[in-house]
Amino acid sequence: MAHVRSVFRDESMLLPEYLPHQIPHRDAQFKMLELYFQGVVQNASRASQNVIVSGPIGSGKSMLAKKLGESLQKKGALYGNLVKMLQVNCRIERTLQAVMVKALKSLGQSYPSRGYSFEELLSALVEELKNNRIHLVIAFDEVDSLITADPSALYTITRLREIAQGRQVFSSILISKTTDYLKAVDLSTLSSLQWNEIKLEPYASEQLMDIITSRTEAFNDGCLDESTAQLAADIAGQFGDARYALDLVYRAGKLADASESPRVLPEHVRSAKASLPPQFSKEELSYLSRHQKLILLSVSALLKKGEASYVTIGEVEKSYSALCEGMGVNPNHHTQVWSDVNELARKGIIEAQLSGKGMRGRTTLIGLSLVSAKELIEELEKGTVADVRA
Repeated sequence: MAHVRSVFRDESMLLPEYLPHQIPHRDAQFKMLELYFQGVVQNASRASQNVIVSGPIGSGKSMLAKKLGESLQKKGALYGNLVKMLQVNCRIERTLQAVMVKALKSLGQSYPSRGYSFEELLSALVEELKNNRIHLVIAFDEVDSLITADPSALYTITRLREIAQGRQVFSSILISKTTDYLKAVDLSTLSSLQWNEIKLEPYASEQLMDIITSRTEAFNDGCLDESTAQLAADIAGQFGDARYALDLVYRAGKLADASESPRVLPEHVRSAKASLPPQFSKEELSYLSRHQKLILLSVSALLKKGEASYVTIGEVEKSYSALCEGMGVNPNHHTQVWSDVNELARKGIIEAQLSGKGMRGRTTLIGLSLVSAKELIEELEKGTVADVRA
């Protein structure tokens, strides 16, 4: 059989890990970030900075931080300063203690995740930074997860600059979808926070088209035409999400290869859209706890089996308990289930609302509006989220 070449030249250019030379439609925000950190670049031992970056999923927050890390290291060197960036995801590193362990590891120092207090780890990190004359900028991605769990963590972050006496060794960037997490902290913490904020808006369709066009070298010549790219941009424009747009084009390319098509066609984009849950991706599911995944699986199974748009939290709890029993897992009690349901709603994966007229009593109704129950079940059960049935 004749060999059919792939439509891709370098598919890595479409993956989340790829760091482009330029970020379309974020030049102004990037320049502002560089301006905020200019003092650190020029005088790393005496200056410190804290910046808040907020914006919806796929608006370029993490990408800006990565690009800033490159810039700070290069520009710092021009002034004889060693400035390093550490990016941590607070959904994974869920405590400041875990962040300190990761920071030490990034400097070549191995510390176990348990056995040392936060104060001991912080002291070791400060000494390491001072001895090596390093100024460390920590980008706390999804910082709201950390602050919601421990509101005092924000106060600690804002006071890191005061810990290393005689030399500044810390700066920070707080990255989140919104700044709602600030409502949970006290006034003394807010007063200590340098209110330097960069707010990113969702991308428009024409901006997403520019972003896709900037990555067209991912495809071989003639394999992705303008009309197909525009369709992807128009679909993703409903959500303003660049990550969604690039994932859509990537999946469409994979479907083209699977069908041995020499080009990515609009029908491949449409098929790719059917496989993508709008506004949240597999990556969102992978950050959930095991019990949150089981609750989500229960919600999906109930909605798939019935004809109603919503199910009650009582039905969900019953189904979740039965699922846990069948898997040999101890189910959580009502309070924790309620907390997990609220967290899933906060992340936008489910909808939760109080019942209205036509129902006896008041209860919480749970539904899915962004993805079909069938698709979500398939995503949870096929191994993408590995520990659902581990």
